[in-house]
Amino acid sequence: MLTNTYTPVSSDKFNTLNGTTSAILEFARALVIDKEFLSRADFSKLTQSFGWGKEVVKSYINIGTAFGGIEISKLVNIEPRTLFKITSNNRWKGVVEGIKKAVGNITQQFVEKLIQSNKKVPVPSQDKPTIWRGEGATRKCVIPPIKEDDQYTGTSIQRAMDSEGITAQKIVREAAALREAFKLGAIEVVGELLPEHLKAILGIEYEAPFSNNDGSSETNIAKIVTIAANYSTDNEETELAAQVVVDDLENKSEKGCPSNGGLHSKSVGNIPLRANDVVSCTPTSLQEVEKIAALLGDCKTWEEITTITGALDKPTRIASWELLNKEEQARILGLKKTYTQQENIPNNTIEETAVIKVGDKVIWLNCWPHLSSWNPFIVENIEDDFAKLNNLLTPVPVEELSLVS
Repeated sequence: MLTNTYTPVSSDKFNTLNGTTSAILEFARALVIDKEFLSRADFSKLTQSFGWGKEVVKSYINIGTAFGGIEISKLVNIEPRTLFKITSNNRWKGVVEGIKKAVGNITQQFVEKLIQSNKKVPVPSQDKPTIWRGEGATRKCVIPPIKEDDQYTGTSIQRAMDSEGITAQKIVREAAALREAFKLGAIEVVGELLPEHLKAILGIEYEAPFSNNDGSSETNIAKIVTIAANYSTDNEETELAAQVVVDDLENKSEKGCPSNGGLHSKSVGNIPLRANDVVSCTPTSLQEVEKIAALLGDCKTWEEITTITGALDKPTRIASWELLNKEEQARILGLKKTYTQQENIPNNTIEETAVIKVGDKVIWLNCWPHLSSWNPFIVENIEDDFAKLNNLLTPVPVEELSLVS
């Protein structure tokens, strides 16, 4: 049986690589000298005669610059591709410095060890995720990709970029500032104006805009309704509602719960009470909440509102607020805003109301939260004490506008 023995041919050609490395180094040094003494135009013509692009020329310039002061004979054992790698960017600057400081001929194994030691040790994963990349002055914020089923974040950012001509970075910065302002209490969210999807995203449980106080609901309601009646002594229905709640609460505390399901009849003066006027044994029953909501609807000032709600617990405030219709809720919010503005105006300051005209730049004081970034507006038309503002379809009351100084 005949066996053919193969003789590797690469072993005979291996030593020619030394000549290749030497030729690359010699040519790179010569190219550096030409670049130094030739004008930019003449050097460009020279490299174009080689048929090379700028990137190729730059790679040879890097080699000639890095190893210009070292004897070529010391570097001939370095594999040619490695020369281009370690001079391609500053990442391998330590490798080049190690070669320059080495004594004797440089081998490929020595260079590979320098490369390995120059690699950065992987930073162990942190317990807390971070959005920072880089260190010191080069540190920058990198937000990971956002994948959502409804794609809300992406579509909102893209819509703002298209309509307002701002960058995604600015949108994120504004969003971060608004979130911090909200956490600090500088921004008030009007729950009734928020669409359901925003409530879900923000995790906001809508709460009636009343102050909070601890205390027994049963006792507090009796006090609240009595005080509310004093505010509206000219309103017969309000007085009656107040007396009904007080009498019912007193009846509960004295006699306990009735055995017939909580329904009994009683009269205040000569006016009989219906079954739905009766208060159950629950600390705050639906009937009581309805009466409180009715009293709130009759209030004319924010002071009356706070007097009624000041001693209510949180669930009762929310329940009574949700029984009010949209118009009543908007009216109460208006009372609160008017009261707040009056509190911030010094008593000795009297300002003359400016006349608003078409073309004026104005601030809409009661602007909806999701449109607040559109302020200021331009008045396009005024008719019957209502102003048509740019970008808005619905006219707004002139009294809600303030001139931009």
